[in-house]
Amino acid sequence: MIVDCFARRIMSPFQGVLQVVRVGAGEAESTDGRHWVLYAAHPDILAHSGLSEVRFGTWSAKDGLRRAMVRGTAAGDLIEQIGQPLIGALEAFAEQTPFPLQDIREYWLLDAITREPLVLIDSLLHDEPVPPAESPRWLPGQAARSEFVELDALEAVLRDRAGRYPEGMWFSRDAHGGGHCAAGVAYPASHFPRLMLKTDWEDAELQRLAQAFVDWWAPALLQLHHLGDQERSKLEISAARRAQAVARLFRLYPKTINEDVIRVARVQARMQRSRNASAHYEEPFIWSE
Repeated sequence: MIVDCFARRIMSPFQGVLQVVRVGAGEAESTDGRHWVLYAAHPDILAHSGLSEVRFGTWSAKDGLRRAMVRGTAAGDLIEQIGQPLIGALEAFAEQTPFPLQDIREYWLLDAITREPLVLIDSLLHDEPVPPAESPRWLPGQAARSEFVELDALEAVLRDRAGRYPEGMWFSRDAHGGGHCAAGVAYPASHFPRLMLKTDWEDAELQRLAQAFVDWWAPALLQLHHLGDQERSKLEISAARRAQAVARLFRLYPKTINEDVIRVARVQARMQRSRNASAHYEEPFIWSE
C-alpha cells in the first residue's frame, strides 16, 4: 500500500504547517510532529454514520495508539482496516518530519493599482477543488489581534491598497518560486512576497509596519522550507520574542541557524509555564484531544 507523506500550511489564519501521512482512505495529521490524530474516510462510513470521516484515534511514538470511541458498529471493521495501516506508516515515517510542503496552489489578495500580490489568503493541494469565488479577506487570527498592537493599522493599509472592490487570484507555484495564474500567464518568483506579506513598500512607515508583523509571525514562518540562511537567521532572532510559540513549533523547523537563540527561547518557555505565566493567547490547534 502506498504511503504519502507531505505537509501543508494551516491557513486562515496562517498558524504554521500541518504534517500529513496518508495511506489509502486513512490520514494522520500533526501540528507538532509528535502527536498525531488518525482519521478514516470511506463512502461506506458516510453511508453508515453520515460523517465524511471518523476519528480512528491518536498516536505518538511515546504512548502508541489510543483508539477513539466510534459510535455504532456497522462500519467498525472497515474503520479498523483503514486505521491499522496508518500505525505502521507512522512508526516508519513520523520521525522524518518535517515533510515537504505540497499546497502549491495559492490565493492572494491583489493590489488594486499594481495587480501584484499583497498577502496570502489561502492555499490548496494540487488535487483539491478551488472554492467558489468570494470577496477576498485576509484573516490574521485572534492571536495577532490580541498580541500585535499595530494590527488595525496594517489591516487598514491592506484594505486601502486592495481598493473598493478587493480581488483575489489563484496561482500555481513552481519549485523555483515562480508561478502562473489560471489564464496561464507566468510570473517570476519576484512577483510573490517571500514571507506571504508584501514588505517592500516605497513608504518607509508602511515597510516598517509590514516588517513588524513578519517579525511577530516569525515562529510560524520558520516552518517554511524555501527560506535562505540569512532570512532564517533574522526570523529566528525575531521568533525568540515569542518563546511559547517557538517551543510549540520548533520541531518542525527544517533548519536552524542560531541554535543558541532557539534553545534559550525554549528554556524561557518552560520557565514561563512553570510560573503559570502564559497569560497571552496562543492560536488554537486545528484539532485537540
